[in-house]
Amino acid sequence: MNMTEEQLKEHLKSKGWWNCGWQQGSELLIERWRDFVTTVEQEERTRNWLIDDYWISLEVRELIHEVGRDGAVKEEDDRFRAILTATDIKHHHHDRENRNDFWNYGYPKNATGFFYEQIRRHIL
Repeated sequence: MNMTEEQLKEHLKSKGWWNCGWQQGSELLIERWRDFVTTVEQEERTRNWLIDDYWISLEVRELIHEVGRDGAVKEEDDRFRAILTATDIKHHHHDRENRNDFWNYGYPKNATGFFYEQIRRHIL
């Protein structure tokens, strides 16, 4: 589904994301996903993450899908998919209309520290 920016605003409001600084629209979502993928690629920047922070970033990717902007993040998706392991384990337990939500499966291969402990507790 491709949305206009006005429809996106209404969609974000309905999801409870509007008050989280998303007023800039889909471009901000795309920028956030790009930054997230770059961060995950650098293990030292993720070792102290909370699993909830990781899942919030996956929600950003879900919103990108919902507003029909998958093509804008293809390169980042390919990079993120390449660093995932245990991709047979779905860890995000929301019902999804999207059957290609690869981001909700597995976890980053380079996860260490507290972040990995959270993965072991909540995903594995």
